[in-house]
Amino acid sequence: MRRFGPIAVLLLGGCTAQTELNDPGLQQAGRNFPPMIPGANIASVYGVALRSCPAPGGAVEGKGGPIVRYLGASPANADLCRIQIGNDTVESWYGVWQTGWPGADKAYPALTRLVSESTGSLEGFDVLMAPGYHYHDLIRNEGVEALPLLGKTYRALKLAHYREGFDGNIYRSIVTVWKDLGTGLILYRTYQHIAGAPEVDAPLIPTRIAPAP
Repeated sequence: MRRFGPIAVLLLGGCTAQTELNDPGLQQAGRNFPPMIPGANIASVYGVALRSCPAPGGAVEGKGGPIVRYLGASPANADLCRIQIGNDTVESWYGVWQTGWPGADKAYPALTRLVSESTGSLEGFDVLMAPGYHYHDLIRNEGVEALPLLGKTYRALKLAHYREGFDGNIYRSIVTVWKDLGTGLILYRTYQHIAGAPEVDAPLIPTRIAPAP
């Protein structure tokens, strides 16, 4: 990982993570990113053994949303998951960032580094869409959580994605995902609006979690 200039040192349960970014705008966005608040069921980690993509046949059904069915990894890359969401089939790095979303080329190496880094580590990059839609995107490794869902406790890597607009764009939000270590399923997802026009994106509250048989 390239090192530029420290913007933060985060401490969690004796684990130290030094965060460094290469751009003044990203550095300021890192300072604006609300601090991590570790819960009692969060474990500090330095790298995790993570299944990149769920096996074919896994599914997660969310309240009020389409069923997410996992079709296995792409033959082109083991970290690129093939997913059916409702009637649409997409490809998504680690099941977290779809290839059709702006910034996918930067999100993939950022996510790959975060999986091997310590709790509190931060990766950042800029996403430039149309004028008025420029963003600083930061993703933070928030440790492994013992997440109780539907009568079972999962060990899930918690990743928080902070998006901050710039160049006149005042948008800010945080999307958090929990990815099961053993199956690779995205178990839960939340959206926190902070500023600007909110996105229509309800939390993925699971009503059924079905790993591949």
